[in-house]
Amino acid sequence: MTAAATPASDLGAVAARFKVTEGLRPYLLLTLLCLCLFAPGLARLPPMDRDESRFMQATKQMIETGDFIDIRFQNEPRNKKPVGVYWLQAAVVGLAGPDNLATPWLYRLPSALAAWIAVLVACAFGTRLFGAAVGLSAGAMLGTTMVVVAEAHLAKTDAALLCAVTLCLGALGRIYVAERAPLSAALTFWAALAAGILIKGPVIVAVAGATGLALCIADRDLRWVFKLRPLPGIALFAAICAPWFLLQSTGSTPFVASSFQQDILPKLIGGQEGHGAPPGTHLLLSLVTAWPWSLLAPFAVIAAWRKRTQPAVRFCLAWLAPAWVLFELVPTKLPHYTLPLMPPLMLLIAVHVHEWAEARGMLSGGWALAWRIVWSWTGIILGVVALVAARRFGDGGASSVLPAAAAAGITLAAGLYGMASLGRARSVTGAMWTGVAGAVFMVVVFGAELPRLPGLAISDRIAARALPLMAGTPMALAGYHEPSAIFLLGTETILTDAAGAAAYVLAHPGALAVISMGSIELVRAAVTASGRELVQIEQIDGYNYSRGQTERLALITTRGT
Repeated sequence: MTAAATPASDLGAVAARFKVTEGLRPYLLLTLLCLCLFAPGLARLPPMDRDESRFMQATKQMIETGDFIDIRFQNEPRNKKPVGVYWLQAAVVGLAGPDNLATPWLYRLPSALAAWIAVLVACAFGTRLFGAAVGLSAGAMLGTTMVVVAEAHLAKTDAALLCAVTLCLGALGRIYVAERAPLSAALTFWAALAAGILIKGPVIVAVAGATGLALCIADRDLRWVFKLRPLPGIALFAAICAPWFLLQSTGSTPFVASSFQQDILPKLIGGQEGHGAPPGTHLLLSLVTAWPWSLLAPFAVIAAWRKRTQPAVRFCLAWLAPAWVLFELVPTKLPHYTLPLMPPLMLLIAVHVHEWAEARGMLSGGWALAWRIVWSWTGIILGVVALVAARRFGDGGASSVLPAAAAAGITLAAGLYGMASLGRARSVTGAMWTGVAGAVFMVVVFGAELPRLPGLAISDRIAARALPLMAGTPMALAGYHEPSAIFLLGTETILTDAAGAAAYVLAHPGALAVISMGSIELVRAAVTASGRELVQIEQIDGYNYSRGQTERLALITTRGT
């Protein structure tokens, strides 16, 4: 066997030898992989600010009030994202019972399950388009991608959107490449499209629309669109979407108009909440968001473009490229925005890996070496960040430093090995080992390091100290108004300033408040003037990553008559 033929045949030979692509085995293997990647840290990570905690708190209030139509954060309407994820979270938390309303991992479970389903669907779709070996590889790559693992740990909309988009575009791809697509594929497309709208509004429409439009332009043919079965499909779509939108429109703050004004329009005309960035930002961020498979991404896309006449490859390119350009043109940018485009990227990378012998020529140029160096430094920087975070925000013990040191060592080894091996005869083996190293890195970071960074878990530490002392009386927060604190301390938590906190603890003997250490003397003077004594229960210092500043807080109460 020649060196050139070895890489192209290695994976297929291994798959055939161990029969990993037969029957349900690929899906069982991927399920085990997702369990190993998504479960560590799911129950131990503190509530993350700010989006995750806002979603969890709004869901919590739905369960507390029994109102599953109106979305609220404390007394304010929260009309940024539709109701889909709130319902998913409420279903899980409701089954767990009222004693678990402040248990973060229950709210995260729908995200983990959605990411798992997306991985399985990507495998099934890849199997149908390119064969079982490519499908299994694509599913494994998607499940080990940095942004997928991160979103599987967060109680937000993005993992659920990934699931809906993968189902929707997977069905669309099946319809596109088939001579005669079954009705089930068309109905899956419309149902997933409706679910995606209930989860995150028009994002799924933009991705699906850009894909379909690109295919129609490339093919100069609209006839395949009629295989979507528009009449029964639109009826199903309306049956799923319309009820909540109609019920919500009767309230005091109609969702559609409010969401457009508060969320969609600000993203389109500028950098919402300081998240503006120029075009090309997502491409740069993909070094991290698609890590570790960003090593192979440019080579895979170039190889795919050369084979764009193949319907399956053309569909993946149509899913990936137009929507990516669209996201680059939108002024507001966050790293997870390109998450719905990871399935086609991983499919193209998987195809590239399985056809390595045909594509090795492009790996030896100067630009390829430059890319490998940039990629290797990206991984090394990730490891350094993990180590610095442990040193700065950990408790100083081995329990926080050792996992970070292990993570740094893993990324260093993966970066050097990936850079050195790519382009050699057995470079496919090197690429696979970098993927394994990336998966181990994420397990270590999410499962062992992040839960052991008390310097970042300010709200968690406040709640641990304050909840046993609250005795049913709401707590006041002065200055520190993070949603995670409201979720942990209770919906009735009072947000105020230092003077308001002083007035509150004076009016409610035994009540607790959190104030900035910088305003403690002002509060002490007000309390002393009333004839009572200020009691500082504990000082809590930490880093507020949402605001990018250090917090020095005091948990206080009063005593005396």
